[in-house]
Amino acid sequence: MYFDTQSGLLTRLLRYSDSPVGRIPTQIDYADYRAVSGVKMPFRWTMTWLDGRSTIELSEIQPNVAMDAARFARPSPASPPAPAPQK
Repeated sequence: MYFDTQSGLLTRLLRYSDSPVGRIPTQIDYADYRAVSGVKMPFRWTMTWLDGRSTIELSEIQPNVAMDAARFARPSPASPPAPAPQK
């Protein structure tokens, strides 16, 4: 973990995963910190790995948002397929 010396905020996370071909690094850079309910949160993450890079940019973060419990309910079982027409 790498932290900014002025603010103390996390700027980079470097982690390694074992694989059959050796250790694979993944780097995540955090930027654009803003206060969200009194806590500094990064609004931009850049993830870099061996063969690519992705950037996630958030426009807003809403902590503790009420969610309908139905979103976490088990889905109803699939209906059986319709019988094939007889010839």
